[in-house]
Amino acid sequence: MKYLLSTMILLSSLIVTACNGSLSSIEGDELRKRAYTCVIDTNLSAAEIQVCKNIQRECQRRQKEGVFDC
Repeated sequence: MKYLLSTMILLSSLIVTACNGSLSSIEGDELRKRAYTCVIDTNLSAAEIQVCKNIQRECQRRQKEGVFDC
């Protein structure tokens, strides 16, 4: 059940990200939640791994700007 819930959260993140087109518009709190989900989930699909890489890049981009959301 826990796996199903985390997968649903990650997939909903995928959908929102696909619609949005950019992670730069996501609030810091939401980005932090998504980054945490990527770290704790051990059974990611290829698409989910790509989303997690994009989230990680966005976190790093914000850090370079002095914004430590994740």
